[in-house]
Amino acid sequence: MPELYEIVNKYKPEIIWSDGDWVANDTYWNSTNFLAWLYNDSPVKDYVVTNDRWGFNDKCKHGGFVNCGDKFNPKVLHKRKWENVMTIDKHSAGYRRNSKLSDYFTMNELLTQVAQTVSCNGNILINVGITKEGTISPLYQDYLLKLGAWLEVNGEAIYGSRPWLYQNDTVNGDVWYTSKEIGSDVYVYAIMVSWPKYNNTLVLGSPIKASTTTVINMLGYDGNFSWRPNEYGGINVTIPPIPINMLPNKEAWVLRISGMIN
Repeated sequence: MPELYEIVNKYKPEIIWSDGDWVANDTYWNSTNFLAWLYNDSPVKDYVVTNDRWGFNDKCKHGGFVNCGDKFNPKVLHKRKWENVMTIDKHSAGYRRNSKLSDYFTMNELLTQVAQTVSCNGNILINVGITKEGTISPLYQDYLLKLGAWLEVNGEAIYGSRPWLYQNDTVNGDVWYTSKEIGSDVYVYAIMVSWPKYNNTLVLGSPIKASTTTVINMLGYDGNFSWRPNEYGGINVTIPPIPINMLPNKEAWVLRISGMIN
């Protein structure tokens, strides 16, 4: 604990992310005294945020946001601000020389985690295990570069977004929604983690109150897509036959919907 006081006074962090709490409860760690000082008397009291790992009895209960253990992903809106702490290696937070390719999330699985987490008002923390030399292995570099390239195209649906009325589509489970206000306009983003299976038609069941002013397009691709109401109260979006080399990315595509009644 003395080191934490020193870090706060010297560096004035905006986030304090505690870990290693599973050994004992918050009384043993003297966490409550530190947190009382942090939020009431410290130089960062007006803006600091903490997680919930301050004793094994605190998980999912206290903190500015909750982790609720590693890989927590409720896939629904949570009553608290939360964070999905995940590892690209499914079995370890540390680097493993003996790992197999099958031990890692695929890129599609990683992007699905991102879409699910953000649509449900969560933050995602993606752990990368470094080597004993302190370097990032080429495999992890490849994941990070691909994630960065995806965000460069689709970041509009992620950064600064908010949950929409619906998080997961009511008919198509491979679609997750986010929303954003840009000026006086409200945009809804439908993140497709798989390509439509039926004649390039995306069936959306969540009640999207479309109107004659509704416009649908794909982030990173020029041109608007046609749509029509369907029997579920949603809409069917017709995606044109786009050559694979013209797609903005290889997996997880984002449709931007504007001009809705709601």
